[in-house]
Amino acid sequence: MQAAIMSYCLKNGLSEDNQTMENILQLAANEGIENVELYAGGWHTEGDVRQAAESLRKVANDIDVKLPVYGSGNRLGHIGPQRQPCIDALKQEVEVCAILGSKVLTFPVIDGHPVPPNQPNAALGIRFESMLPTLVEQVQELADHAAQHGVEVAVLNHCFLVYLGWHQKWMIRLAERANAGACVDPGNYLHYGHQDPVGVCNELAGMAKMVRAGDVEPVSETEVVAEFKKTSQFRPWRATQFGEGIIDQEACYSQLAEGGYDGYVSLKTAGSSPEGPLAAIRQSWEALSNLLQRIG
Repeated sequence: MQAAIMSYCLKNGLSEDNQTMENILQLAANEGIENVELYAGGWHTEGDVRQAAESLRKVANDIDVKLPVYGSGNRLGHIGPQRQPCIDALKQEVEVCAILGSKVLTFPVIDGHPVPPNQPNAALGIRFESMLPTLVEQVQELADHAAQHGVEVAVLNHCFLVYLGWHQKWMIRLAERANAGACVDPGNYLHYGHQDPVGVCNELAGMAKMVRAGDVEPVSETEVVAEFKKTSQFRPWRATQFGEGIIDQEACYSQLAEGGYDGYVSLKTAGSSPEGPLAAIRQSWEALSNLLQRIG
């Protein structure tokens, strides 16, 4: 397994007015970080994103930074009139992957259960099981397009429709596409579903196409209650430096390695440090790199 870092994480080492993708890649080069997962949600482009990708690829080549993974912010799973524009946007990002030299496109699924008012059960929403035919069909369409460009696609465990390991497992299993798999995020299993990350890593190791790394720590019940009363937000977890939270990181990545995963592990959050955001990034990056070296 090789360590990488998300541009979403690395940008925090720069001031807000300097967080261009070019500057983020330069920071990676300055820090000796070779692999960056470009996150599209923080990449502001004008016009055809494929042309922007051509320019950015040249920048990356000049400073010896690789872009092996592209993280999409477009969500699969829409129904109704939003379906085709979202699929088209994801297909375009597949082409961006090919231009950047990326081998994997990661993508999330819709946050909840979007039901147009004229659909059956509009008042109740649609369960994951009922959404499976739609999700599988769209994964197949995206994967078939990606295969033409030598790209693999990886569905995230994120938000509130596809967030558990078995959600990813059955989407992938039923899609039956060799280039479609899971983006395994141990922290998200715990954060969204209170699911044991180690067990999921064991189950999905053979289906993993990409892994994202982060760590969380529990917030005290007193703090959770106080925050809820103040803001109506329920926040039982918070990000912390890699290896210092509640997740058994070594067990997670050992399970993935033993199951055959040999791809990239991208640092998505670094927690905080009294010395500032860049210090936190450096500390989490070192911890992740050392862990992957120990696992071999």
